[in-house]
Amino acid sequence: MKNFSLAALLLALGCSSAEPGPGFADLVVHHAKIITLDGRSSIAEAIAIRDGRILALGPDEEIFKFVENGKTRVIDAEGHPVLPGLYDSHVHLLSASASEISGPIPEFTTLEDAFSYIKKKAAATPENDWIVVPYAFPTRLKEQRFPTRAELDAADSRHPVFYHAGPAGVVNSKALEISGITKATANPPGGIVVKDPASGEPTGMLRGSPAVALLKRVPSVDADDPPEARREAVKKLLQLYNQYGITSVADRNTSREALDWFLALQKDGQLPMRITISPSFNPSGSRPEIAAKLDAMAGKDGRFGPTGKGDDWIRVGPIKLFLDGGMLNGSAYMREPWPKGPEYQVVEEDYHGLLFIQPDQLKVVLEEAAKRGWQMTAHTAGEGAMDVLLDAYDATDKKTPIKDLRWCITHANFPSEKNLEKCKRLGVVADVQPAWLYKDGTTMLSILGEKRIRWFQPYKTWLKYTTIGGGSDHMIRTDSIHATNPWNPWLGMWATLTRETEGGATLTPEERLSREEALRLYTINNAYLHHEEKDKGSLEVGKLGDLIIVDRDVLTCPVDEILRTKVLGTIVGGKVVWARQ
Repeated sequence: MKNFSLAALLLALGCSSAEPGPGFADLVVHHAKIITLDGRSSIAEAIAIRDGRILALGPDEEIFKFVENGKTRVIDAEGHPVLPGLYDSHVHLLSASASEISGPIPEFTTLEDAFSYIKKKAAATPENDWIVVPYAFPTRLKEQRFPTRAELDAADSRHPVFYHAGPAGVVNSKALEISGITKATANPPGGIVVKDPASGEPTGMLRGSPAVALLKRVPSVDADDPPEARREAVKKLLQLYNQYGITSVADRNTSREALDWFLALQKDGQLPMRITISPSFNPSGSRPEIAAKLDAMAGKDGRFGPTGKGDDWIRVGPIKLFLDGGMLNGSAYMREPWPKGPEYQVVEEDYHGLLFIQPDQLKVVLEEAAKRGWQMTAHTAGEGAMDVLLDAYDATDKKTPIKDLRWCITHANFPSEKNLEKCKRLGVVADVQPAWLYKDGTTMLSILGEKRIRWFQPYKTWLKYTTIGGGSDHMIRTDSIHATNPWNPWLGMWATLTRETEGGATLTPEERLSREEALRLYTINNAYLHHEEKDKGSLEVGKLGDLIIVDRDVLTCPVDEILRTKVLGTIVGGKVVWARQ
């Protein structure tokens, strides 16, 4: 018997042995507290895996019968807890992995950080070339507001400057000038060029991707990165995810290019992570045009759809639409108006945010997708957009039942009781971002007030009606805490348990989850969101052998200790893909 102590777990990465005989296991992990997260919340002592799937669970002496001396890898967990591999329901693998190929991007916590970054870039950037401050959300600044056009001019007036915060941002005067944006510029469909109410001049604030698209900008920074560097960056990020216990991710808004990168890694045996993709889709066009686009989605190789296509490693999930703007930049579509003020530079009296797909067009897309068996989700940040989406889901259901398709809402920050009842009836699920409560909750409280913030990410209430899963929306930087957005799953769990914000507030404590509910948010719930609960999300016989060994019992340790959880080993399909030295 090859018995690896936990201290020597790393050796298992390169260990090879003859294939065990029939009925024996490839891998056994024993002397553990195995938190299965099955329907009975069972605890086991040992687990056996063969051909990538779980063969048996039980007491050590029972599982040792599956060990064949010299052929079965045996790992002594030394009493440590074992959990199902974690699942992040919302990442952007290509953009996140490529974001720091050219060098690290600082975290912006004050406006002065941003101005210093602009000045440093200006000293090394040819005149008239663009300077972009990437994904600097005002909710995460000490000042809790966007910079003004005048402040950006003071930081640098020789270069066009774009303070980027997702589908919204502020530019300096040079950027307006070279882009030809003036007081005469009309708002593009789905966007707003904000203008001073007194003078009519552009303030520099652009809301919505159509407005941002008016900028005459250089190509994105990562467009010139060599393919090999991008490939290595994806591999590095996936390995980093493994270190924190993540064994599955859902890549939201996946391009065909991204899928090809993932397939290439799989072909070369360099994929340490299971990936469920969400194909991107342009919702414009007539009904026949929408139908034709959906029919052509799969591509010549049939790998881009429909939902369920693929294998245990790379699988097609829901099509993702973009219904409204963002909560973190003041463009989410809300029922009540956004308050006027400097935070988001709202100057209008009745500004509700941005809706990118009109209800009638949305229904056309959904009806045609339902006919073809597609699962759907939509970026839906505001409560007004959630009303529109669920109305469209409901209308579609009357023509083609959607309950078994498990249509989803992405972000779903502000549900109402009425909307939750509709989710229950339609079988609608949601992928949520708990780190936003931690990072942005204090600013959102100051902007919206206690009454409106009551319905900000109400996890406990959500679970009374339907299934929600935890995700990060990881976009840029690779650090697990300081990235945009933080992708550390232990931070996400801690936020659901405490509802504490970075600014020191505690939001709606009655919406806290239990320890097991928090774990399920990043395991079996996310598997259910993607029709994968029969294969992953809990440790049960027949399921994939994806598990992690951790350094503390997250069911019983002090709650703040969960933030410091260390993964000792990550196993995917019965193979050790990462181990702490």
